[in-house]
Formats: sequence, structure tokens, C-alpha cells
Amino acid sequence: MTATPVPPRGAALAPGIMWAAALLLAPFASQAAGSGSGTTTAEAWFWGAGTVLLVIVFPWVLVRTLDRRGDLRRSISRAGTGPVILGAGALCFMLLRLILWLDGPRELAAVVFAMMASYTLTLVLPRPRRPDWPALSLGAGVVILPVLAWAAIPGPGGVGAAAALGALCAAALLLLNTARRRQLASAAAGAVVGGGLFLLLRAASG
Repeated sequence: MTATPVPPRGAALAPGIMWAAALLLAPFASQAAGSGSGTTTAEAWFWGAGTVLLVIVFPWVLVRTLDRRGDLRRSISRAGTGPVILGAGALCFMLLRLILWLDGPRELAAVVFAMMASYTLTLVLPRPRRPDWPALSLGAGVVILPVLAWAAIPGPGGVGAAAALGALCAAALLLLNTARRRQLASAAAGAVVGGGLFLLLRAASG
């Protein structure tokens, strides 16, 4: 009997790191493009850091706290990422309404939409076909992060940052301890669904 591969501890952090980086870069990309309210560096930091705290840090801390107190019916180690994803998805929807109401950074809205679509993909597909969440996120990151870096950082620095971020996401994919076929399929789904939706919304808002 073959033992089930245990994912490395860093794999659980990969989605949060990827989406946090995208959310932080997005307002600066909007600032460079002159779209939305992210017209100053202070506003860009406010939108980026505030969004990371709201949709990534807060749901994770809340679920972990409830788990330690025993308020969840199933331990988070058995429930997986579901509770965090559902909580973050609800906060993403609220944030989107806030961005549109306040004429916030359009690039940020595009990233949030892409995140919600990626979340939804992990929930609607049956378990045998459900994508691996770290691979899905990194696949989206291969598309999203280079575009944001290129838009946010002018000149050769942006090109270098775009190449470096794309390479980091690709390298992180190779380090995931997931069945290779499932890993590639999940990464492709992330690139098409998360990355594709981001590019479509970015083009529409531009």
C-alpha cells in the first residue's frame, strides 16, 4: 500500500503569498495607469494592505481561532480550506462593492474577481476532479503577477520584476508534492480561469 504524499508545510502558504502579492501590486498598477482612486502612493498602500488584511489575513485568523476554541464542528485539519475559502469569498464580494462604490483601483477589482472565480472552481467541482488549491493559485500567479509587476514598475525594473515573479511561481509549482497530472491540470485551470478572467477584466476596464 502506497502512502499518500504529505504536502510540504510551505504548500499551504503558497496561495496566501501569491494572492497577497497580487493584491498589493494591483493598486500600484492602477496608479501607474491612472485608473480608479489609487492616484497616490498612500492610497495605493491603503487599498493593497487593507485588502490583504480583509480577505486573506482576517479569514485565516478567524478560522484558526474558532478551531482552537473548538467552535468548529470539524477540525480545520480535516475540513481543509473550505471554511477559509467561503469566508474570504464573502469578504471579496463585499470588497468589490466597496471598490465600485468608492471608484477604487480597477486592477484591484480584477484581482479580487479572479480570486473569487478561482475559489468557486474549488467548490463547484466534484472531489475527484477538484483542483489542487496551491497549484491552482500558482497557475493564476504565473499570469497575474508578471502583468501587474510590468504595469506597476516603470522601465527595465518592471520587466525584470515580471520575469522574476513568473519564474518564482513556476518554480514553486515544481516544489509542490502533488501528483504531476493533477498539479499540471490545476495550474492550467488557474491560468485559464483566474489569469484569463483577470486579463479580460483588466482589458475591459482600460
